[in-house]
Amino acid sequence: MFKYLFMMATALAFAAVPVWSAEKSPAVFTQKNLGRMIVHRFGWDAGLSKEISDRDYLLVLGGQRTFRFEAEDVYNPKTDRVSLADYNLHGPFTGRGWLQGTSDTTSATFSVMVPMGGEYRLKAVLQGNGFIWTINGNDYKAGSVAGGFSEVDCGTITLKPGAFQIKLAIPPGGGIDSFSFVAPNYHPIQPFSGWRFREPLTADRLSEVAVSLMNLYDKLPVVNKDVPPPMAAVDVALPSRDASPSVVSYLGAFSSRAWLRAGFRGAEIRLPIRVKETGIYKLRVRVLGVSITGDVNGTSFSVAGKQYLDLLDLGVYRLDSGENMLTVKLPPMGGLDMIQFTRLGTSAGDFMLLAGLNGAPDRQVGADEADKLIRSIQEKYPVRK
Repeated sequence: MFKYLFMMATALAFAAVPVWSAEKSPAVFTQKNLGRMIVHRFGWDAGLSKEISDRDYLLVLGGQRTFRFEAEDVYNPKTDRVSLADYNLHGPFTGRGWLQGTSDTTSATFSVMVPMGGEYRLKAVLQGNGFIWTINGNDYKAGSVAGGFSEVDCGTITLKPGAFQIKLAIPPGGGIDSFSFVAPNYHPIQPFSGWRFREPLTADRLSEVAVSLMNLYDKLPVVNKDVPPPMAAVDVALPSRDASPSVVSYLGAFSSRAWLRAGFRGAEIRLPIRVKETGIYKLRVRVLGVSITGDVNGTSFSVAGKQYLDLLDLGVYRLDSGENMLTVKLPPMGGLDMIQFTRLGTSAGDFMLLAGLNGAPDRQVGADEADKLIRSIQEKYPVRK
């Protein structure tokens, strides 16, 4: 009997070995692991808290650099001699209220966090004149002579990443609704279809992230499938009081029935552009003006033009299926004729060839291979510089 029990126990012990081995096998390297690796490798975690959330990683990788704060959410109600108001004394406001000063000069202290450093424009929605912002030991004066709330540009400020405090001197009877730090967005670092942190990292997704890190989208091959036809600005632009159709031809040839010409104040022209399929597109516009600025879905551009209508490259952008927004800011008496599209390849093979990866696109990638590629990119390319 004892011999029989001993043999059963031995058999059970051997049967349990594969289960124990499986539990000890290395964890799968996920897209989240790659995202964390990139943030830490490039030192972009300097402005984040010790307990970094998925949202924090996505914020840094996404490259958005407009950080907006409601004044009533970041001031110190225990020490600041201001009142929280929620009525439209100075016109419409955002958030749950706005901060109102007293009959004499007072101040508020704001505690904020900006995860990415750099040069920012400080913009604030204020009422009153004589505000003084104190940030990193420097003073910035701002104010508005308008009767109600209006957005004011308070100046250019260099910020380090992380949490910091701001002191704002508020003039008698002044008020503040909100303020923002605004800088041009970085190109997002992500797989073509976006991050899926829980999924294992595969070679095709690693190659897509690598191309975004190197910002080599313009090196992708040209394809001829589902390319939007050229769009005439006069036909698709949203109404603007500062630009009107023109058919004069002495300022250069144009291809539309008419072209839009700005007045003496210049013009901001907004053009909804639709594409059938999400993809990477190179945009060109025929414009007039020595300096053309604007943005594509919030990603800014600035190009030098001519004093006649001429085709200019605006760069390469990801456009989602459906409606996207192109904004073109024309100088005084500038002009805009049309928008031209070139579609670039986004297949797994296109990305892997550009990133220098081999093998099956769906093969899983481990930490060592991913780290080697990220290190190589860090050494050769000026990422976000």
